[in-house]
Amino acid sequence: IFIFMSQLSYLITTVTMERLLQSCRIQSQLVRECLAEFLGLYILIGSGAAAQVITSQGTHGSYLTMQLGSALGTVFGIFVTRGVSGAQLNVVWSMSLWLLGRQPWRKVPLYALSHLLGAFLGAATVYLQYYGKISTFCCNMLMVV
Repeated sequence: IFIFMSQLSYLITTVTMERLLQSCRIQSQLVRECLAEFLGLYILIGSGAAAQVITSQGTHGSYLTMQLGSALGTVFGIFVTRGVSGAQLNVVWSMSLWLLGRQPWRKVPLYALSHLLGAFLGAATVYLQYYGKISTFCCNMLMVV
């Protein structure tokens, strides 16, 4: 009886999980591609390896770790988006594909918006993550000139 109950519990859990995943699945391919590009660029920019080296004035990291962090951010961004949208991660790449006839024009502005939002949110994440160090590094004079 115990084996039967555990199998029944597993079956109910599996069916419930499949239903949950089906209800959360985004049906539109274009929306999935735009979200993938957004997330990929967020990861690429949000890795923020340069901020650590610059704000610590070289005491926490070096040129090598900064480059490795940027490379890993790029690889992870490509890994996340490759299967969904082809890992374009750049508006110029999207426009090049359109000019070569490999992508419809209607995707270019949507990808550009996704790239802009992903990059902005990635930069905002790095800024918030290193806010204390950035304000110390800039002598508490955070202004745009």
